[in-house]
Amino acid sequence: MTNVDQDGPCDTRMMGVVHSALRRDLVRARMLLADTDSLTDRRRVALADHIVWLMDFLHAHHSNEDAGLYPMTLRNDPSTAGLVAAMGADHERIDHAMAALRSAADSCRDDAGASGALVDALAGLDDVLIPHLSREETVMMPAVSACVSQAELKQWDDEMNVGGKPMLQLAMEGHWLLDNLDDDGRDAVVALVPPVPRFVLLHLLGGRYRRRRALLWQDDAAARVPSLSLELYPEYVR
Repeated sequence: MTNVDQDGPCDTRMMGVVHSALRRDLVRARMLLADTDSLTDRRRVALADHIVWLMDFLHAHHSNEDAGLYPMTLRNDPSTAGLVAAMGADHERIDHAMAALRSAADSCRDDAGASGALVDALAGLDDVLIPHLSREETVMMPAVSACVSQAELKQWDDEMNVGGKPMLQLAMEGHWLLDNLDDDGRDAVVALVPPVPRFVLLHLLGGRYRRRRALLWQDDAAARVPSLSLELYPEYVR
């Protein structure tokens, strides 16, 4: 990413990286809930907390698109109005499914008998989120790249996705993105961070995420689920 022309079309690969991490962990959550023998009380609570964290991340992700990226796209190219409106409508539908999933996760945290409702809520989110992620990657991102420069995208990302976040939060999000990510995707992520904070984030502040990952996925099949690109995702939902 460092060699991208700042005045040229923006590189939107990070959108796919973010989406792939979301798909990966939603698949993992379903796998863990299906394996009732290994779903101890401790893991159930950790899973509920992680799902709430995922919903917080997804809410911020969509809010930053709605407040910054898509208005900028529309200003740069008014012909994208239909696509931008479709993304906003998708976000509204997803918000309702996210609220239901958050409520189910809160219930499951306190009651092992509520795990079935959590499975249903995950399926409800998948119904609206997975098609949206695909449309955003295959239709919306090419439109964004055609009218938003790399400099404009970086300014939006720095101001709305990075700026103001504590280092521990950035480390948690960064290590979550890198989890089982392929080499090309990893290079794209780490290239966004200057050398000194990159070293700190990668080598000094990753313990919190590693502990969460070890508790949740352990050495089970879920731990081996890769970051799920659009191409890989169908293999895990057959």
